[in-house]
Amino acid sequence: MLAVIIDPTNQYTMRTKLYGHLLVTLLLLTIRVAQAQENDTTRIRTTTAKIQREKEREERISVLTYTRIISDAHGHYRFDENIVPNFRLNNWLRLEAGIRYGQRTQKFNSFYHYKLELQTKWLWKTVRVLTRISDNVIRYPSPAYRKTNELAAIEGKFIPLHSLQLIGGLGYLVSARQNNNTEALPTRKGDHSNYGIFKVAARYLLPKGFLETSFGSYDTFNPYEPDKPFLQEGFEYELSKRCTTYDYFRYEYNKSIFTPYNYFLSFGLKIRLL
Repeated sequence: MLAVIIDPTNQYTMRTKLYGHLLVTLLLLTIRVAQAQENDTTRIRTTTAKIQREKEREERISVLTYTRIISDAHGHYRFDENIVPNFRLNNWLRLEAGIRYGQRTQKFNSFYHYKLELQTKWLWKTVRVLTRISDNVIRYPSPAYRKTNELAAIEGKFIPLHSLQLIGGLGYLVSARQNNNTEALPTRKGDHSNYGIFKVAARYLLPKGFLETSFGSYDTFNPYEPDKPFLQEGFEYELSKRCTTYDYFRYEYNKSIFTPYNYFLSFGLKIRLL
């Protein structure tokens, strides 16, 4: 009968080598997995950026159309319909036009607005500049008047987190109001008021849209008076590659946030034509 004698020292050495091999294998596997994840992340970011560039490049002409229901603090209602086309002029500039037609419960054809706006592209995907002239023609209530607004603003957007986008804007407004005149052409006659304008917003990005909370004194059409800014909750959702919803609720207050001035409810669509 044979007896096999195992040296304890050799047994310890074999276990040490085995553990060493296992440790090295685990370390190499971890490195490979990390590299694969990094490559996947880079590929996803590259693909997303490419899709975004193609989307921006393809969007030569788009149209925003929406309807608003507005109630003031006294319970008086008015309604308006808006069409805002946007055109790409070249790789650096876009032109946005807009027309608004409004009604009040007391008078059907009570007001209309129009605007022309020149926008730069988003430089470094972070900053853009816009200039705008808009004209308001108010036929009811009295006194009837026309008001011309000229503004310029610089806007920035930042993405501190994967699903969070911060947007801000600062600018200046020059305005002229001429009472008892409802001509459609812009004016620099009458009462003048010049002041700064601003906008800040936080946008939570969704797979096919976003939720946005904003606070400011200017938006798509007319700027707001400095003591009557607004708070807004907005929502956009992509129904298809060419159609996106455009909805918001806006609260405009008078000097104090607890003193309501106007409530706005808007429903609309953004349509990409070319």
